Amino acid sequence: MKRSYSIFFLSLFLVISFQACSRQGKSFVPPMPGYHESHKQVIVLDKELIEISGMFYLPDTRIAAINDEDGKIFLINSTTGDYTVTKFGRKRDYEDIVMVGDYYYVLESNGNIHRVPTAQPNTENEIEFPREKKIEFESLYHDPNLGKLVLVSKEQRETKKGVITYTFDMDSLQFSDTILYEIRRKEIHKWQKDNNGQFKPSAAAIHPILKRLFIVASVGKGILQTTLDGKIEGAWQMNPDQFPQPEGICFAPNGDMFISNEGADGKATILKFPYTPGK
Repeated sequence: MKRSYSIFFLSLFLVISFQACSRQGKSFVPPMPGYHESHKQVIVLDKELIEISGMFYLPDTRIAAINDEDGKIFLINSTTGDYTVTKFGRKRDYEDIVMVGDYYYVLESNGNIHRVPTAQPNTENEIEFPREKKIEFESLYHDPNLGKLVLVSKEQRETKKGVITYTFDMDSLQFSDTILYEIRRKEIHKWQKDNNGQFKPSAAAIHPILKRLFIVASVGKGILQTTLDGKIEGAWQMNPDQFPQPEGICFAPNGDMFISNEGADGKATILKFPYTPGK
């Protein structure tokens, strides 16, 4: 009975926290160091991007984005939201995009990677993820220390421990046979302060200044900060009024953070949070 009461009051506390977060207009609870709600900018996207599912900040300040189900790459002006589009493939369940060197790498939910030349973005080379692994992916990022891409699971049956990751070698075009690192579910719950909380990653990117990984979860409305080998160092709740369906994250070289939302309420958005280190 005591356990039931504890779970009830913890759930009530979380609901009240979310409501307070919404009422006060806070983007993150607790406040995220270096990012302030008062400096936030909202970019409303065209309806063609209503299902934006991943993005990557480009050297020319545009954002490369992928739209769930459409084999198209969108190049978005990071200030105005204006964009150009190129079709590269058939309708699939596309989830994330990274650019490294002369190629875009587009992730499918089944783990397949589509390599698209930046000079010829209307062509592709598809590399299949091992079919025997029962894993759903929505997150892809480039780790320059490893020199490889890292795939982050959303849901998986490989272990009972939580979030798992695999690598993709861009030279050999091979996936790793073994897990790179795991983020245990009990550790996520400890940082969330909720033993029943959900956290299903939908996007991930390395902060260019902090050299830490930021993982966004649309299911669970949260962000984790981890080391590059998956040790959790921070956790935040996301305001559901501002983040109805957060599916993408990327950073500018100066640390400015961009988080995209699919159009759960009819309009897709990108929220920009300028970075002020040390504040």
